Amino acid sequence: MSIARWAALRQLEALRESVAFTLQHPAIPKYEMTTIEQFCKWLAQHDITPIVMCDVDTGEEEISVLSSMTEFIRDHCPYFYALQDGTRRSKHWDEEDIGAERSGVGWDNLPNFIITSAFVRLLGAWEQFELDALKALLYYRPSGNVHLPDELPSVEVTSDIVREQPDESGNFSKPAIWSWIRKVAENNNERKAIFKRVYGVDTTPNRFNGWKMSAINQYRNDLYDKRNAIAHGRTRVEMQLSEYCMADWFVIESIRSLSQQSIDNFQVDL
Repeated sequence: MSIARWAALRQLEALRESVAFTLQHPAIPKYEMTTIEQFCKWLAQHDITPIVMCDVDTGEEEISVLSSMTEFIRDHCPYFYALQDGTRRSKHWDEEDIGAERSGVGWDNLPNFIITSAFVRLLGAWEQFELDALKALLYYRPSGNVHLPDELPSVEVTSDIVREQPDESGNFSKPAIWSWIRKVAENNNERKAIFKRVYGVDTTPNRFNGWKMSAINQYRNDLYDKRNAIAHGRTRVEMQLSEYCMADWFVIESIRSLSQQSIDNFQVDL
């Protein structure tokens, strides 16, 4: 399996594991800290001063991560408490709690926070693969889909193409055209159009879940609309774990489809 495809699928696997393990276990306390001292050490490693509080019901000491985080912000932002006081729900009981509604999360909805947060990263992994794929095609097949020779030498994308960083002037060399096309390609619709116009490649799989092509295209658009709603706080988004898994499946199919087209049409193994 070539580097670009491997990197993308490993990112998906890591996200999938993170969602599963965090939902099944209290990940940080269970796997890294078993005592208050260890928890305090972990917070200190993150430059957070741990605050130990006494549980009213049990009388036992426990770490308050929320209080620790709040104190860190207060120490650095002198206006924090004044601003925080203005956001309290008790001040506006008669009004719709718009901010909390848009976030779709909160202490009483942690599973949704985990699932939707991972969903944003899931689509990020998909986008990064498409960027890697486009960069590789521009490097190995700069002529695009025009005047291709009858027999192309088979190439496998190497890590120096995928991991190349810009120089001090912000320019790339593998290929040089990536220096100015990269920003355009970061837009989902523009990237999709470049693949189609230059290489005749579809970034959307032509088979998925037995759906018609119109339904597949609509599902892709819906995924991006949902991602944008979550990332930009536009509206409340509730997401079932099965929805995340279905999106994961769709991204896998998209990676597979684009990879196969690259091999079949250009002999470039992503």
